[in-house]
This record gives sequence, structure tokens and C-alpha cells, in this order.
Amino acid sequence: MGFQSSLEYRFQFVIGLISLFFPIGIQSLIWSAVYRNSEQHTLYGYDYGQMIMYTILSGLIAKFVMTQLEHTIAEDIKSGGLNAYLIRPISYFWYRVSAYAGSRVVTDSILLGLVAAVLFAASRYGHAVLSSSRIALFAAALLLAAAVQFLLSYAICALAFRLAEISYFFVITGLLVQILSGGIVPLEVFGNTLNGWFNLLPFKYTIYFPVNVLNGRLSEGEALTGLLIQCGWIALLAGAAHLAWRAGLKRYIGLGG
Repeated sequence: MGFQSSLEYRFQFVIGLISLFFPIGIQSLIWSAVYRNSEQHTLYGYDYGQMIMYTILSGLIAKFVMTQLEHTIAEDIKSGGLNAYLIRPISYFWYRVSAYAGSRVVTDSILLGLVAAVLFAASRYGHAVLSSSRIALFAAALLLAAAVQFLLSYAICALAFRLAEISYFFVITGLLVQILSGGIVPLEVFGNTLNGWFNLLPFKYTIYFPVNVLNGRLSEGEALTGLLIQCGWIALLAGAAHLAWRAGLKRYIGLGG
């Protein structure tokens, strides 16, 4: 049984890596064609090397911060499996936090190794200038981005208490979050007006912000300001998630648990 579980985990891990590199490769080919057929060397404030670097880093960081917990939590709610956690001394929220952190150790270690490899290659070819302070800022931004994304997902999952079928909703919101986070293209592509609205939302602080801390497009002062904004969003989302779940649990019947 353990051998079977190990094989299943490794298979899922390999599929996960393939699903990571495929969209990065497609986007890189598209941007290569766009720059090759453009008379301008800089598009949306990025030269070709910077755009490819953004595409690779945003794909890796998106894989790092995206939780993929929505369907698991929704199934706990719909099937009554949540019952088993409500009677335990640890809250369901902290159970999910610990389970999520434990399950991500190997995957995230490999992702961080890939990020380091990309940065080494970029610095060698003059596309990135790294310092210990910037790496420290990036590490803080990445951890806070993961917290913001986890709380976003956890708050959205509270809708499972009210909606009979929520899987399609997760697909739609997942795509929207990916776009608004800068996980598909840099947010500069959407223009100044939309970016003004994006500044009022938490999404850009999950992918776009950590990437631009790392690639040097943000000064260290701007990075520190962004870290404070991330902390503010964590506080707001934690409160929103708590209220949403408290309201949802009042409607929870717990059949089937």
C-alpha cells in the first residue's frame, strides 16, 4: 500500500512539473514571436530578456503560491467530512495550514531550486543583478504572498456552504485570480487605468509583486512598502475568512460525515 502511494505521489509530481513547464514554454514562444515581429525593442516596459524572465519566474512562483485546496475543502463541506475536524482540539483552519505546509516541502524546495537556477542564468547573461538584501526581500515577499493566496482560497471556499455545485466556480475564479495576479502576463499589459484598480486588490501581491521584487523592477523602498501592504491584506483576509466561515458553519448540516 505504501509503495503504491509512493508511486502515485511521484506520478502526480511528474505530471505537476509537466503542467508547469508546458504553459511557460508556450508563453515564451508567443512572446518570442511578438518581439521578433515588433519594431520596438521594449514592450510594456520590458525588453525581450526581461519578458522571458518574467514569464518563467511568474510560472514558478504561481506554482509555489497556488494552494489547489479549494476542491478538497469543498468536498469536506459537501460530504460531511468536516464533522471529524470540528470535534478536534485544533481548528479546521490550522489543520489545513499545517497539512498544506507539510505537503509542500518537497515540491516547494524543487521550485525554489528552479528559481535559483533561473536567477543564476539571468545574472550570468546580464538580465538580473542580485544582492543579499534583494534576495531577503524576495523571500519575505514570497512567504507573505503564499499567506495572502491561502487566505483568499480559504475565504472563497466558504461559498461551498451556500452553493450546491461549486467546482465550476473554482475553475472560473482560479483563472481570474491567475490573470489578475500577473501569473499569465505582466499587469502592465492591461494599461494604466486597469492597473489603478489592480492596486486596490490583493491579487497582484501574490505573483506580480514577488517577481518584480526579484527582477529588480521595484526599488528596495518600494519592495518594503509592498511588504507592508501584503501584511495589511493578510490581516483583512484573515478577518474576512473568519467571518465567512463563521456564517457558513451556522448553515452547515454535516450530513454524511
